[in-house]
Amino acid sequence: MSAQTLRSAPTWRRWLPWLILAGLAALVVARMLYLGSIGDRFNGAFFARAAIDSVKLGSLYALIALGYTMVYGIIRLINFAHGEVFMVGAFTTYFLFTITPYSWPAALALAAILGFGVMRLVAFFRASPRDPVVLISGGVAFVGLAFALTAATWPFWAALLGSMVATGVLGLTIDRAAYLPLRKAPRNSLLITAIAVSFLLQNVGLLAFTNRQTPFRPDTPLLDPITLDVGGNPVPTNALLFAIPLITAALVLVLDAFVRRTRLGKAMRASAQDAETAQMMGVSVDKVIATTFLLGSMLAAAGGAMWGLNFGSLNQPAILGILPGIKAFAAAVIGGIGSLPGAVIGAMVIGFSENFVTALFPRTAEFAGITEFKDTFAFVLLIAVLLVRPSGIVGEDLSEKV
Repeated sequence: MSAQTLRSAPTWRRWLPWLILAGLAALVVARMLYLGSIGDRFNGAFFARAAIDSVKLGSLYALIALGYTMVYGIIRLINFAHGEVFMVGAFTTYFLFTITPYSWPAALALAAILGFGVMRLVAFFRASPRDPVVLISGGVAFVGLAFALTAATWPFWAALLGSMVATGVLGLTIDRAAYLPLRKAPRNSLLITAIAVSFLLQNVGLLAFTNRQTPFRPDTPLLDPITLDVGGNPVPTNALLFAIPLITAALVLVLDAFVRRTRLGKAMRASAQDAETAQMMGVSVDKVIATTFLLGSMLAAAGGAMWGLNFGSLNQPAILGILPGIKAFAAAVIGGIGSLPGAVIGAMVIGFSENFVTALFPRTAEFAGITEFKDTFAFVLLIAVLLVRPSGIVGEDLSEKV
């Protein structure tokens, strides 16, 4: 092979993804024009609605996928219990805006959990968890939240924040009780334990919550109807069109700023790069891992609350977290597991594959449609990406070189 060929090969590799994307875009446009020619209902409003649903669903998957990618990036563990953490966050939000005000015993118990979560959040910015500021903040939060839980019904935004803190404490508890004792055990032991924790949370959810589908309709302006005009045709939607992507973007930006600019965030990046060396340099790897579980679980709780808003109900605990959790894991792998931007990109790819691709092949007089198969798209994409680029769309090649 000539030197000129060797120099030109990397250029083709750089342009190939863009050529593929351009080809796919051309096929999508051609398909939209064809559908518009065979039926009036396949107009701009039809595809705008599909795009809106795709963005919302992709944003929800992103909130869950970030937890997978954070934990894997540091301890190389696929936390299969993360889908059930998402489920707990959704139901905790529901019980905070429906059953409050609580009786004093229940309020004190939940306030203790929330107060501990507030302490852990404040400890991010202090030298020690026993810092007086941390302890005082926990005590003030405990007293204030105990009275708040017994005083009135919580609005949705307060239920969302409370659920995020409580579910973050659940993530900490899972790490301390199930994963910390196995930190030096073979990786298969951690994986089996994660599956066991997943089944445990499913059954605890059935006993503690409900075994039926639960309506999720809080009194919030986010559900107020909005009608968009696309080419003279109405597209009915609601404020979630803007709220879900904006909340997701805000949480991702805060997380990214935390990881890049804070002392603890730098410790997280160092631990992800080489945990053993980071520990030798004075980094508390166990604290970093606990922080990762706390933040990932809080994001999953936000995803669970917004999931309930978007679909209007919650499935029973045994199944609510399974399919969204597995799809979010697929999104993390597709984007590049261990990469925060990759998790968001992979989630958006799956969101569009489920909604927009389904809209491109709808039910017609001659064709039955592909809606029934949309749950398989995430896994087809996962297989395809792993075959072509095992590190994911933006992931780094982590294979060991000898």
